[in-house]
Amino acid sequence: MAGVVSNGASNGQVMHWLVRFDDLAQSPEHLCVRWRTLFEACKAYFSLRSQSNKRMEIWAMDTLTDVRGHTLSRQIRIGRNVALKSFDDVIPLETIAEINEFIDHLFGDTPERSQSGARIADLLRRGLAFRELEQSICANTRAMAAKVGHTDLPTEAFSVLRCAGNTSLAESHCRHYDSHLLTLLIPLQLAPDGVHNGDLVMYRKPRLSVTTLTNVICKIRHGFLHSLPLSWRTWHTLHDLRVGHCRRIPVKPGSVYEFNGFALQHANLDVRNGQRRTLLIHYYDPGHSLGLSTVLRRGRIG
Repeated sequence: MAGVVSNGASNGQVMHWLVRFDDLAQSPEHLCVRWRTLFEACKAYFSLRSQSNKRMEIWAMDTLTDVRGHTLSRQIRIGRNVALKSFDDVIPLETIAEINEFIDHLFGDTPERSQSGARIADLLRRGLAFRELEQSICANTRAMAAKVGHTDLPTEAFSVLRCAGNTSLAESHCRHYDSHLLTLLIPLQLAPDGVHNGDLVMYRKPRLSVTTLTNVICKIRHGFLHSLPLSWRTWHTLHDLRVGHCRRIPVKPGSVYEFNGFALQHANLDVRNGQRRTLLIHYYDPGHSLGLSTVLRRGRIG
């Protein structure tokens, strides 16, 4: 039995997905959890929509943010290069090795999916270079947020340790937007190079403005796409790479990468051999998901 699902494509075209329901039924418990989560989120939205009429304008942060200056625009503009800023050789490789030993001790060689990364973030902050970089980027982000009227953003950072391998394929090729305005990505360990190395994939076209309604609808749409079989998600990502809708972001341990995941859609390739370890630190959730992000987060963090 099969059905057709419409998915918006560029230039007003519609891409049709032929979804075999018997394929989706391969993991019924997994799908039930996802759809139950989305159903609860819809109920929460329509019960609170009268209280949520905020509109957020997203700004450009140089490429994405240059901590040496403050450039404000009411749009993110992306040219040929992905709007992502890299800072090379911020963290000593000795510190990276210490963190990996810490991870091995806590979780073994193959920790399942994602874990809280708060303790690892604290280890990084012992280094002066990382601590000063983090403070500068955060100060710059808060200053630009204040210029467009957001002066009450939560200050607590949300840290996630993502350990990707052949046991975490459910989290691969899952395109999404972050709930936070700022993300720092710190590679800790890379998988063998190739098409299955878990690279970050960044989409070129940003969201220029976001309302609570459009954000919740987008999360529901992404939730459905995440429930598709891995082969379908992989095909979709590789197709977008071929036609230039997105690009792979090469990274190296010791460097820090900064981007606005609230504006830029992104995903990760799958990892078939070895294990890729990444620390993600998210800052400044403007509250445009009506709690849906928190619910989904609980399902990802063990």
